[in-house]
Amino acid sequence: MYLQLRITAIIKETEDTRTYLLENTDNTPITWLPGQFLTFLITLHGITHRRSYSISTTPGIDPLPAITVRRKENGEISRHILHNWQEGDIISAIAPSGRFTPVAPMATPRDIFLLAAGSGISPVFSILKYLLHKEPTAHIKLIYSNSSPDRAIFLEQIQLLEKQYPQQLQVIYLYSNDPDATHSYRRLSNILLETMVKQYMRYQPADAHFYLCGPPDYMRMIMFTLTFTGFSQEQLHKENFVVNTAVKIEKTGIPEDASLKDLTIRLDGQEYELKIPGNKTILQYALEHSIAMPYSCKGGVCGSCTARCRGGKISMSVNEVLTDREIGNGFILTCVGYVSESPAIIEL
Repeated sequence: MYLQLRITAIIKETEDTRTYLLENTDNTPITWLPGQFLTFLITLHGITHRRSYSISTTPGIDPLPAITVRRKENGEISRHILHNWQEGDIISAIAPSGRFTPVAPMATPRDIFLLAAGSGISPVFSILKYLLHKEPTAHIKLIYSNSSPDRAIFLEQIQLLEKQYPQQLQVIYLYSNDPDATHSYRRLSNILLETMVKQYMRYQPADAHFYLCGPPDYMRMIMFTLTFTGFSQEQLHKENFVVNTAVKIEKTGIPEDASLKDLTIRLDGQEYELKIPGNKTILQYALEHSIAMPYSCKGGVCGSCTARCRGGKISMSVNEVLTDREIGNGFILTCVGYVSESPAIIEL
């Protein structure tokens, strides 16, 4: 589960953004899927922080995984990375995870919309390259929002892809502070998004898929607009590392049932038998008992702690990751999951 990674190269993307290419120190290949992320263990002032960064390279196309980091205002971790990480440094991380991955390719032509704002392009760029190679019948629309062209990460690479795949790829650039006043649109809004979807949709709307990553308000607007337009939850895929679910968790509340429940955790070929209080999250109780379960956000957002319930019943206080179908198939988030019916069995 834990990796020791060496930085093999550092690429300047914009003034405040760098891409870090990574390899395993033991020379074994790193397996990842387009759109997944790495969670890094970074120690500052004696405290170990976990931060997740999307992998911006594409398996099968790019030789190594890489993360792209933009300096955030008041972002202690991003500043630390940009100021201190050097080529040759060894850093600790948890194996790639995440559910923001493309669905299986179709032979039937369909529309795929990719929507990214700012550094949200990182996982979307990985997915874009994958789709261009693996699903040549799809028509891909990338709607890419930035404040200005010089802030647009991967701009030259995306423009090159436009030239290489003129029949497959269409890119719409939105710049809120674009010095070129000839552009009609600068910001993505619900009205503009609805107009663009209708304008650029070539095939059956029921076959279309949407992948989006950006600030919370940006994604909230897109999800609301697309849902209102009639697209199903299964067609909408989002990635969000901003943990803003505390209010939802507080509103849902902690279960009142504190009685002990039987829980079996199956992890890495081992079984752990626990008596867990009904008002304790599975992840927190497991960590307190020295069971090294994977996690990152602890807020039901990133999906690093996803497990499958094989018996009993698990309730969740919040869920920003799993679809209704996945929940119906038994998937749960251990960071916000409570055992409500026992004996319960979960597998990771």
